[in-house]
Amino acid sequence: MRKILAWLLALSLVGCATIPPPYVGEGPHPQVTRGHPVPPVDALGNVFALLSKLILWNWKMDNHDISAQTEGYLVRYIDAPVSNADGTHFSLNEYAPGRALSRLVHNHKVAWPYRLLIGFPVTLISDVLIPGRLFAGLLNGDSYNPYTDIVSVYSDLPPVLLHEAGHAHDFNKRRYKGTYALIRIIPFVDLFQEYKASEVAFTYLKDTGDERQEIAAYKILSPAYGTYVGAYVPFPGGSVVGALFGHMIGRAKADYQQRLYTERDAAMSQAATAHTPVAPPQTTNSTPTTPPSAAEPAPSTAPAQPQAEPAAATP
Repeated sequence: MRKILAWLLALSLVGCATIPPPYVGEGPHPQVTRGHPVPPVDALGNVFALLSKLILWNWKMDNHDISAQTEGYLVRYIDAPVSNADGTHFSLNEYAPGRALSRLVHNHKVAWPYRLLIGFPVTLISDVLIPGRLFAGLLNGDSYNPYTDIVSVYSDLPPVLLHEAGHAHDFNKRRYKGTYALIRIIPFVDLFQEYKASEVAFTYLKDTGDERQEIAAYKILSPAYGTYVGAYVPFPGGSVVGALFGHMIGRAKADYQQRLYTERDAAMSQAATAHTPVAPPQTTNSTPTTPPSAAEPAPSTAPAQPQAEPAAATP
């Protein structure tokens, strides 16, 4: 068993080197790196993530294959003035323990006692010993580490990526970031932090007018939030039950919002049609008009003149 685990970790280490992300018309971004594709590791990671795919009912969850389109969403978000992502690093399907430990040392956004006493064991476990590159969806997954200020994403889903970026947005607004990270151990604080992260994603998608991804966000982020709520239910399988309720609520929201957008589009189309000038209909005479013949003078419309009486005969 040890040899098998060592072999799997060795394969995942092969993917720790990064290449310029294959953006389409975006260009490499200094805050984004992507791991090399390693088909055996990524395929095995997909198998390990089967449970999360089923619970959230989306095959792209933790699929270890992030498309250029999803990266494009990330780049546009980072460059948006509302992102509040200065200094945050975004790691896409990557195992880079050296970078994680280095940023743990140099991340001065969080005070060093928090980084040493809490950040070091958290980073050692989640970014070094149990890498999401292999175990995302089984033992960990898409996440934000406030002690390293790194967003790690393994799912090809823009709403999930924006949700994790929303955590960075939320933390970067806090004055005492280490304390804000620590109080997550208090019951129900995680629900507040997860809500704030999803709020950032929904607000951004609405402000940019991306209706398709907004609808998709309701369907994936609502059941994901339900797993956190269900974790507080005192019986086994609470997270699954919470996800089921999240699916119902999220799909109801998605259907309602889709209906609003459809009605709006129909009203706008109808208004545009009503203001379009309509040309008057062309009338045609079925009976052709024949010009009067030269031999047959046209009847005069002048009033008839009285005829003069004949002159009397001369005797």
